[in-house]
Amino acid sequence: MTQALWRAYVIEPSDEGLQFILASLDPEELSLIGTGKHEFYRDFESFLQGFQNDQAESQGVTFEILDEYYEARQLGSDSCIVFGTLWVREKTDQPKPLLVEMDTRFTLTFRREGDRWLVTHLHHSMPNADQQRDEYYPKTVTEQANAALKYSKALERRAELDSMTELLNHAAFEKYVSSELIDGGTGSAFFMIDLDYFKEVNDTLGHPEGDRVIREFADVLGQVFARDALLGRLGGDEFAVFTTCAVSVEEAEAKAQELIDTWKGRSQGRPVRLGCSVGIVRAVRGDTFYDLYRAADGALYESKRGGRGRFSW
Repeated sequence: MTQALWRAYVIEPSDEGLQFILASLDPEELSLIGTGKHEFYRDFESFLQGFQNDQAESQGVTFEILDEYYEARQLGSDSCIVFGTLWVREKTDQPKPLLVEMDTRFTLTFRREGDRWLVTHLHHSMPNADQQRDEYYPKTVTEQANAALKYSKALERRAELDSMTELLNHAAFEKYVSSELIDGGTGSAFFMIDLDYFKEVNDTLGHPEGDRVIREFADVLGQVFARDALLGRLGGDEFAVFTTCAVSVEEAEAKAQELIDTWKGRSQGRPVRLGCSVGIVRAVRGDTFYDLYRAADGALYESKRGGRGRFSW
């Protein structure tokens, strides 16, 4: 039921879905806390007003599920709790430099009424992007912010890094690749990389292990492309590399195969397999970041369609 509610709200909005959501809420006991500062609803009436505003704002916006996790626990004969995660990303027919991505943690409590369950409380939240692993609160970023006047350059650099892997984030990677292309960039190689079987890791071993796999792959990426390359995490389990010097077709293919083999080798001794697929394109004069992104993404799709664990041009 929780899964169906999320789909009706985020993935497949419709009039039928709206009626399903409203019919699933307890009109007498409902409370809801969302991710926005305004989303604190103490009763059904206040939620309904906010929900209508959300529906109007989200017209024409659709999402796809990247990963999801649900766990239910009974609290008594007539109540239960469901908690888990929902990781979604905006779907669009047109290429966009940035896509909305939400990795939500949620908790719902239910009350039984006859032969049906009603939602009495929902709380969903987003992880603090500045909070490092094993930190109770974002202490690291707070200390850095307090030293901002003295270390402004260091903070500017930090803003360009993905907080989990310390690779360039999507915006910074695009900025530096675009700068390289303006200066020339002819003959450089653009690699688009996607982790194979990543959902298996989260489903089998849990999300903390999935986070460790993301960080471990970033380390492997740094080992394989140790020099003359920009490394980025574009989002989720999607990575990219741009060489800052011209490389031959043979050199690019050797690097892609080394990455595939090295990462596959990390499966030894693990309960789940690891793999990656790669799409490659070489830059020519006049190419933009979006030209390379689209071409490499198409090549990556060919690798996926061809059986994964390979590279394509």
